[in-house]
Amino acid sequence: MDPYIYPNTNTLINNLDIRDEEQLIDVEAQLLIAGIVDISSITQKIDFNNYESLHIIHRFLFHELYSWAGEFRTVNISKSERVLNGLSVAYSDKDHIMSDLENVFRWSESKQWSYSNPNLVKDFAVFMIKLWRIHPYREGNTRTVSIFMKLFAEASRLDFNAQLLTQHAGYLRNALVLAAVEEAPETHYLLSMITDALGVVNFNKFNPDDAASSSYQVIGQYDVSKYEEKPFEIDLDEK
Repeated sequence: MDPYIYPNTNTLINNLDIRDEEQLIDVEAQLLIAGIVDISSITQKIDFNNYESLHIIHRFLFHELYSWAGEFRTVNISKSERVLNGLSVAYSDKDHIMSDLENVFRWSESKQWSYSNPNLVKDFAVFMIKLWRIHPYREGNTRTVSIFMKLFAEASRLDFNAQLLTQHAGYLRNALVLAAVEEAPETHYLLSMITDALGVVNFNKFNPDDAASSSYQVIGQYDVSKYEEKPFEIDLDEK
């Protein structure tokens, strides 16, 4: 049995005691928007060389809804992905989350985070993939990692169009799914998006209707312009 959801539902137990899944998604989205607007208020608290930075961001975004905001999940999770023909990404085992994150941040410290690095786009994308594949929280991982990468880029004095990722959230998540497959990753979708995000100097010049954004509609044979939220499942040995 999943300790994070109300019995006989797919709805996460929450501080507002919302039992309807769709209503919870709507409320979460509204609170998330408010959190993103005020995200700069926590920048000074973040050490970007430490996984605790993810805790700070996750807690800030989700503390009003979930008592476990900013805490590692205690169950193993999976999610059926349309772009993987119903299969799931192999997320980190719950018992290895901390060590996996420590390894990723150790890897990050070995990289040069500046435009003088000829592999900047690839390194940036790999950093994001590595963090996302771990999925340290029961919910809110893509949003937390995306915001971390935005703040990380700013701290590294990189011009990063985070709005591009936000406006094409469906494309981003599916690109991460394909890039996170360990056996045969397809990284070009994510690399394309990161290339554009790092190449846009003036955020205000980005127009969601322009030609540059029109490519963020389809991945392979799938229209990913609108991502449908689906619940995670806990692995059979956790039930």
